[in-house]
Amino acid sequence: MSDVYILIPLLPLLASVLIALFGSRLGEKCAQIGVAAVGISCALSVAAFAHLLYEPVAIHIPLYEILQSGNLKIDFALHLDQLSVLVLLLVTGVGFVVHVYSARYMTGDARFTRFFAVMALFTFGMVTLVMSRNLLMLFMCWEVMGICSYLLISHQSNRQAACQAATKAFLVNAVADVGLLFGIVLTYTTFGTLDIPDILQGAESIRGQTINLLSWFGLEGKVETATLITLFLFMGCLGKSAQVPFHVWLPNAMEAPTPVSALIHAATMVNAGPYLLVRFSALAMLSPVAMAVIAIVGGATALFAGIVSLTQSDIKKILAYSTISQIGFMIMTCGLGAFVAAIFHMLAHGFLKGFLFLSTGNQLANVGTHTHHGSTDTPRPSAVLCLGALLLACVPALVFFWGQAESLWATHTLQAHIAFWVIGLLTVFFTAMYLFRGIVTLFHPSEGLHPQLFSARHVSGIVTGAVALSLLLLAVWTGFVPFLVGVVQQPYDTATDGALEVPRIWAIALALLAAAAGWILAYARHCQTRLRVPAQSTWSQTIYLLFLNKFYFDELYTACIVQPAIQFSRWLWRKVDMGIIDRLVMASGSRCIALAHTLWQIMDVRAIQRTVGPTAASSLPFAWWTSEATERAPDEPRTDKNESVGTSSAEFRDVEPRTLQHHLLLLIVWLVAAIVFYYWLVS
Repeated sequence: MSDVYILIPLLPLLASVLIALFGSRLGEKCAQIGVAAVGISCALSVAAFAHLLYEPVAIHIPLYEILQSGNLKIDFALHLDQLSVLVLLLVTGVGFVVHVYSARYMTGDARFTRFFAVMALFTFGMVTLVMSRNLLMLFMCWEVMGICSYLLISHQSNRQAACQAATKAFLVNAVADVGLLFGIVLTYTTFGTLDIPDILQGAESIRGQTINLLSWFGLEGKVETATLITLFLFMGCLGKSAQVPFHVWLPNAMEAPTPVSALIHAATMVNAGPYLLVRFSALAMLSPVAMAVIAIVGGATALFAGIVSLTQSDIKKILAYSTISQIGFMIMTCGLGAFVAAIFHMLAHGFLKGFLFLSTGNQLANVGTHTHHGSTDTPRPSAVLCLGALLLACVPALVFFWGQAESLWATHTLQAHIAFWVIGLLTVFFTAMYLFRGIVTLFHPSEGLHPQLFSARHVSGIVTGAVALSLLLLAVWTGFVPFLVGVVQQPYDTATDGALEVPRIWAIALALLAAAAGWILAYARHCQTRLRVPAQSTWSQTIYLLFLNKFYFDELYTACIVQPAIQFSRWLWRKVDMGIIDRLVMASGSRCIALAHTLWQIMDVRAIQRTVGPTAASSLPFAWWTSEATERAPDEPRTDKNESVGTSSAEFRDVEPRTLQHHLLLLIVWLVAAIVFYYWLVS
């Protein structure tokens, strides 16, 4: 029965192949193939979830053995456990909705079939990555996603901005993937296997094991093996999840069509990083240093992206930086050991962000642009869209400051708890601000215009929906922790002195107050002109420009990496390619031509032709005699040579077949002579 789950990744792959092969014949009907394939995969994912909910035993589906050399054995197999099945629900669920949305959204597109073929392949890559049992298989799917993201971002290849954004995404992820590859190689050399369950089972055996990184130089530079492996794997997560300093590709990825943005930001790509960290939580927990690095990078990214999003005017880039901020919050919680909370946040964020992107796409279709150009005749914001934005702002508050989440933290120091609270509350605060600002900027951009978000109808609807969905999230959270605890590494014991203990009700109230404060401040700054007066000071303008230009990361990369690389490549082209290689090739070619001419003069003209001419002349009587001897009848009288000269033209036509035999015989003679000459020459 479990073998049927192999169809979860297989159906999107088959759909991609069929659309690629027969898309030109099917036309826009190929969308039905993609929708059906991903829809069945989603239904099978729900069935797998029910299966594991009823019988919580991991499902192993062997595929085939691709390599066995000595102790190295690589088996491609699928692995379904509580963690993978939850992520599958997100990937296939959002993927199915995006495919349905795309079938209408992409109607009339010149590259319609190509779009759906790559979308199906993209879904296959993420699904197989989640279900991979082998690290090599995981890395291959990791790279498939990178290639598909390049193809989807550059879908509108006639636009230079789309092509540049796709190139940036591919190169940034390629650099980060080098670290992931090093981590996989180091993992194999440490554990002797690439099988993920075996690696996690043997993780405890390398506790305290070190590697001397400076042994080649005769120095001591020992680093714990678990720390090095975790940091290498985390480097791959930095690229896919767009964390500082590899975050620059994600805002530019908005050049892709809206369904691609929804798929990348909600269901695939960016979620691969948190999933990989949670999957290898047993290994990461062995290294407090690696956990601290993960928490610091995630927290810094969450704050940086949250503040930068406040300065953006493009609604899609506001959502892009909100994704970076939310993923940074997930990475930070992984660094603190709250792996279960990170997965819960990832699922909630994925569904809500997919909803926001697709809803924004509909609104942008009405407005006609990503930004506002001054017209006051704009549609009112959708109450559902406002509800989704408010929920996205409150999800971290409801999850990470819920009392049960603290029991999952891997750290129990007072400083770490204070840092978590400060960064968490600031992230919730800024999230509420930039979501409110994004919606108001898009739909009510006029100065002093009071949005209709706080009318009685909107307030009652938002409050009712928020309370209902909050209760639903908390009910799901109650059963979420026991479902995942068996497959996620257990944190350290937190029952120690010095921990920051806050009553549950006060924690939730404080977090929700931060979210409400963000919305209120954004509303006040939009409606009250006097609140914007301090922003005219020199220091505030400097800070604003700093965040408006995203801390000049793109400019720094261009000045320090891109331009030097281009100049170095040009220098190599001039000095090495043209100056050395081309000259060597031209000189070698000239000398080869001169040598060939010399050999032609010596061997062909002087030796062969002078020898062949007299020999051929002397062989003609022999050939003539051979012809006459073989063709004359036994009783036919001998004919003189002079009599044959006067033969008629008919007789010459009779001789034509025999002349071919003469030439063949002559050719054989000279081939034998050439072989004898060559043998004499080389000996």
